[in-house]
Amino acid sequence: MALADIFNQFIELADESNTTSTSCESGISHYKFYQFSLIPAGVLTLLFASTRTRRKRLINTFGGRPGLVFPMDTLTRSSRVSYCCAFGAMAFLVYEILLEQKFAIDYTGPVSLKTLIAILSMFVYGMVFFPVFASLALSSAFSFGVGSLYVWMFFVVDVYKVTECDLTLKGRIVMLVRAVPNLACLAYLSISLPLRFIVCCYRKHYFVKAEEKSWESLDDIKGSYQGLHVRKLLKKPEIEEDTEGIVSSAKRFAMNLIHHWIYHRQPGFRYPSRLVSVMFVSGCVVYVITVELLVGFVEMFDWMLEELDNLLDPIGRDSFPGEPKELTDYRDILLATEYLTFVSKVCLIVAVSTSCLLSLLTILHMLSSFRTNLFAMYRGDFKEIPPPSEKSAVSLCVGSMKYAGFQVAYIVWAYIITCLILFIISFVLAIVIVLLINGNTDWLINKVLQVWPGVVIAMVLMLLQILLAKYIFLQEGGEFLRLDNRHSYFIFTYFMFFYNIFLGLLSCLLRIIKAIAIGTIFLARLDNSTLPRKFEFFDPGLNAYFGYIHMEAAHTHPVVNVFLRLLTSLSQERKRKSPDPSMEMIDMPDSKSAHSEDDLKKSKPCGVNPAARFNWLVLYTLLQNPQVRMYRKGFIQAIKKARREGLKIPISDKPISDFDLVQLQKEKEEQKQANQAMANGKDQTHQGIARGVSELFSSTLKDLKPNFSNSKLATKEAPIKNGKVSPAQSPSPDPARSEDTNLGQILPEVEESSGKTNSTFTMDFESDEENDQPLGLKNTADSAVHI
Repeated sequence: MALADIFNQFIELADESNTTSTSCESGISHYKFYQFSLIPAGVLTLLFASTRTRRKRLINTFGGRPGLVFPMDTLTRSSRVSYCCAFGAMAFLVYEILLEQKFAIDYTGPVSLKTLIAILSMFVYGMVFFPVFASLALSSAFSFGVGSLYVWMFFVVDVYKVTECDLTLKGRIVMLVRAVPNLACLAYLSISLPLRFIVCCYRKHYFVKAEEKSWESLDDIKGSYQGLHVRKLLKKPEIEEDTEGIVSSAKRFAMNLIHHWIYHRQPGFRYPSRLVSVMFVSGCVVYVITVELLVGFVEMFDWMLEELDNLLDPIGRDSFPGEPKELTDYRDILLATEYLTFVSKVCLIVAVSTSCLLSLLTILHMLSSFRTNLFAMYRGDFKEIPPPSEKSAVSLCVGSMKYAGFQVAYIVWAYIITCLILFIISFVLAIVIVLLINGNTDWLINKVLQVWPGVVIAMVLMLLQILLAKYIFLQEGGEFLRLDNRHSYFIFTYFMFFYNIFLGLLSCLLRIIKAIAIGTIFLARLDNSTLPRKFEFFDPGLNAYFGYIHMEAAHTHPVVNVFLRLLTSLSQERKRKSPDPSMEMIDMPDSKSAHSEDDLKKSKPCGVNPAARFNWLVLYTLLQNPQVRMYRKGFIQAIKKARREGLKIPISDKPISDFDLVQLQKEKEEQKQANQAMANGKDQTHQGIARGVSELFSSTLKDLKPNFSNSKLATKEAPIKNGKVSPAQSPSPDPARSEDTNLGQILPEVEESSGKTNSTFTMDFESDEENDQPLGLKNTADSAVHI
């Protein structure tokens, strides 16, 4: 019997058998439930909006109601557990969206419109769960009370779905394990929201959130999360003493590994609610997928093993003498299939469990990495994260909005890919181990005999290069990159060129394997790109992470927030003590002097101009903190203007008056005029030289012109000496003419021709004289050619 016939039998048995022992079709329609849930969701949203007032638009219309309701403050660090449970209640829904493509609308039409159906479904799901998040954001008795009723509805429906089917004990356990995250989160909200409702009623916060106090005392600021962080920065760090002993050293080494590679807890730090919610949802989705894979595939493999066992029972597992060869082959195929099925089942369990564990560890490590990067940005260290000046504010804001969804999707994809890779690796290793156990070792021995010489030689050559570079080719035992024994280095490099070609082949394979391994490990992490550094801008996940962490650092900087809260607190306290702003007590004690409380009580308020008081505060602050001067608005604007003008202002903590922009601009103009005057002087000098040369050529040629016009007389009277024409002497000596004649002797030598003058030469100069223009360089060059 062929292998195809066996698979056909499997398909027939699968159709006839009942494989739904752990699955149940609920009587409540998924599509109708979420579609009809839009009605109470919309009503509750309008009720929540009616409890809030508008701030800018149509304030006097309907008393400024309804106002805008938001589901979650993405920058808050409060109500983290409640928000995690609100997102956790949607974990199974996220699984159905990502893997089962189960939307809120049952659509069976053209595939081209399926994208539109998916977009509408996302809106429906978001709107259905909107009241749950809005009740947490409003934090009033009304929102908590109505939100409790709404959450109870979801909790009752989910419990009914789990218990409505008549399943075996194993089936009920599987159904319960599947629904654990969803039920646990809804149970927490079902208890938490009523308790908060009671607390708000006790505090008489019925319809609006408890307003923050108009002013904060110093103790309130110190006790806040940000105040504790700043106080910790100002304290001297505690140095832990290392205990001696093998046990202590091993424990310390293990804790260092855990802190470096997995997670390191830092007391006092609070993660943002949005980040914790995203990671919690990712963990819940990974858990749900793991359960579904284990339940589905384990059931399938168990069923296959059971059917294979039923097929082997009639023919037996052992062969008997005289049986047909076809029967023997059929039995061998069934036994091999059964063995591979069992191996696949074990490999799948190992791969899925390991992938789930790696995903959870990756989530913990991402939390620790986010905290490290955020602290570095608080310090102004942008080694790992590029500064915000390199990216536009729009791109960072868009990245912040994308981060949550991208992170969940990346973790799910990384989990699935890791499962596939680990399953393949474990299956191959299992096959190799099975072959070795059964005694099939010849092929392995032959491969080892073929490969081991090349591996040994490659390792020896690599070790030889390291030793020679350290002790022969470099000075001081390789401490400095300075060559020694250069001739030996050149010879060895030449011969190693051929060997390194073969080593490069092996190195390239190792590089591919490393890239696959590292890419798989870091695929889920948005804080590390799988692309090279020069191509990181192609990574949308990394850009989303940059936008989110920059948004967090810009709005939640603890030092900046504490500083502003202190200023606000002092201002509110002054206003509370002194209603008249012009009559306030100004006391600015120096750090070197101490003022007692009695002195402060004795001091009386005095009338001070608010503008003068403000200027004095600014002056005092600048005197006590010189480094702050560089960050003043005037100095920054002066630097920007100086850069536009091309001026250089040194970055210093000197007063702004030392860098007078007007004076610098005046000096720049004077320097520019001086340079221009120098350039004009050089131009005039060049023009004068050119004009003088032109006049010299013109006057000389005038004297030579009569002689050239009467060629015969010039030829007879001018004796030829050494092939040169001597100038003719005038019968009436003229000092000017003799001077011109002497000057003419230094002119370029003119070859004797057939008594013809160079008319072009003469005409050029005549035209220059008629136009009364100086002889240019171009004309001078042409004249030299004619001569």
